[in-house]
Amino acid sequence: MSVSNSQLADEYEEIKRRFSASPYIRITATSGNPPDNYEVTYHVKGISQVTDGRADINDSHRVSIVLPFGYPHFPPNCKPLTAIFHPDFDPDAICIGDFWNSSRSLPELIVHIGRLISYQTYSREDVFNREALDWTRANGDLLPLDQADFRVQTTEAQPEVVTADTQQGLIPAELLPASGDAPMPPAIAPQAGEGREKTKDGRGKAASSAGKITGNKNRKPLLFAVCGVLLLAVVACALLVLDLRNYAGAVQKWAGVAPLVSQNRFAEADTQVKDVQALLDKIRFLKKGEKQALLQEVRKLADSQEFKEGLQGKILVNGRYLTIRQQQDIKAVSELLAKAQSLADAGKRQNAGEAYSLAAEKTTGLGDLAPVPLDKVEELAQKSRLQGQMEEGNLFRSRQKWDQAQGNYQEAMKILAGMKKDEQWEATRREIQTLMTEMAFSSAVEHGNQFFADKQWSQAADSYENALKMIDNQGGEPAPAVKKIQGQRDVARFNFYYEAGLKDFSGGQWDAAIANLERGEGLLAAARAAGGAREISRTTIKGKILSATINRGEGAVAAYLAEEKYSQAVKVLQASINAIDHNQLGSEKEFAAARKSAAERISKYRFLGDIQQKIAYLLSRYETIFKDFFPSAARSKLSEPQITFVRQEGTLLIFKMQCLEENRRQKFTLEMNYQYDGKSGQWSPTLHADGAGSAGK
Repeated sequence: MSVSNSQLADEYEEIKRRFSASPYIRITATSGNPPDNYEVTYHVKGISQVTDGRADINDSHRVSIVLPFGYPHFPPNCKPLTAIFHPDFDPDAICIGDFWNSSRSLPELIVHIGRLISYQTYSREDVFNREALDWTRANGDLLPLDQADFRVQTTEAQPEVVTADTQQGLIPAELLPASGDAPMPPAIAPQAGEGREKTKDGRGKAASSAGKITGNKNRKPLLFAVCGVLLLAVVACALLVLDLRNYAGAVQKWAGVAPLVSQNRFAEADTQVKDVQALLDKIRFLKKGEKQALLQEVRKLADSQEFKEGLQGKILVNGRYLTIRQQQDIKAVSELLAKAQSLADAGKRQNAGEAYSLAAEKTTGLGDLAPVPLDKVEELAQKSRLQGQMEEGNLFRSRQKWDQAQGNYQEAMKILAGMKKDEQWEATRREIQTLMTEMAFSSAVEHGNQFFADKQWSQAADSYENALKMIDNQGGEPAPAVKKIQGQRDVARFNFYYEAGLKDFSGGQWDAAIANLERGEGLLAAARAAGGAREISRTTIKGKILSATINRGEGAVAAYLAEEKYSQAVKVLQASINAIDHNQLGSEKEFAAARKSAAERISKYRFLGDIQQKIAYLLSRYETIFKDFFPSAARSKLSEPQITFVRQEGTLLIFKMQCLEENRRQKFTLEMNYQYDGKSGQWSPTLHADGAGSAGK
């Protein structure tokens, strides 16, 4: 709840009264009616900065004091307007928490700040400026810098103190003896007429007996009576003096109770109260009315709720009695809220958010005692942290540090997700999402450019592609910036496949080389349109592809020949010839020679393949052929056939056949020549010149 205008006006009048004639403090500017914003100038010695241990002393300093909503429950926001080097000063705030919780007086706060500036006081822990605290510890003999007395001089009545020198003045005049007479307490004073008669008689007797010696018999009783009266008078005076002394002591101690209560030192005040009661109990004769009045005041204080609560460690705060721990927590929360507000006003949103978060943690256990509701503090913390992340992200964005900015915007989105949704929430979400997309796009382009410069073509192409995926062109012609990125991507892709193809070619990886070179050929036009691949022609790429194709075929042919797979070798060679014939470079010397070699080997491998097939045929029919040619072997067991091509004579292909005959536990080797007539396509035994078949056993 904020202070009323009348209270603000009263404070303003008090400030003018106290400082209008002050040589040290001037109110140089105000705003508001009544004022809630002050600018104060201090003409005292203070330190503006310390350089290499040397302090720069100034005698003029300006401070801003702003009364926030919730004042005086929330402390004023104090900020130095000139450089002030002090443990309790920050460029954006002044530490006044402890002072405000004990005073809550704006005029006294103005004086307190003057005492801070002149180093008449300063904090020893939890300071704003650690460097300043270290300086004070090293230069304590120089402090304070200024002995200025900021107080308004007034004369206040002091309580009377009874001393030995003033005891006589406490005895009423009528109780003091006349000069030369012994004191006579009223308790033993003579009754009216009684003394006179005795005195008269005495005087008569004394007159009639003038010149005679009076007897001792009558003088001793009189002497004892006089001595008794004198003794009683002395005792009575002592008792009266003691009463007066006890009353004065009670008054003096009672005067000290109020300051102790105002400082919440209730245990000490209770001891004082008991001392006052003990002194009043000793009063017997004098000050009965004053004693009773003072006792009533003492009992009234002792029986008051404030005093009883105070003895239990509680004090009245805004209409409620709180424990010291609760007061400390409320104080801590209030200081954190004030600090957070000060940081927010200074544009330090991130730091303000952290201060609000700490305040929220401490507010959790306060319940309805919290100076600000927990949900409100949490909302302030979230908003400050959100604004801090956004501001930091915007700063990185202005410096083109896309990754750092992206990180801030992502944190901002996380914070927003936990906030209450309102009219602004969705607009903020769209704004952050747009910025995140922009940062991701810019980061991808930047990474792509770096990869491109380092000739890391695959990573460059991927980065450019990621950037392009983030853009919604909404139809129509792409923007120039988008076209440039597309061109960079196409150049990077071509370079990647072309260089990979060349590397595979050098390593004899023919399939990979052909695949990569063919993809590079497909990207060449786009790369050249974007300004890349100027030194590379399609003819060059096609020549590499054809060479790789021929080399791949040669490798396959060698593998088939190793396994005597002549027909497969022929197919591979024929494929190489077809590739050469269908390539515009086929007529070049290198490729023409490769074609001729392939054609020659095709004829050879076809012949060898034909021989291989015929050998296979003879192997499959060797038993029938031998038994037909050797009737004696009809009942023998034949095994281990061997067929060998011998030679070619015209259209005849002559083969040597051999197998093992086993008959009656005897083994014989059967041999014969067998031929194939390519003209007629017939098989027959080979005949000698006389027409007989060639055979052996």
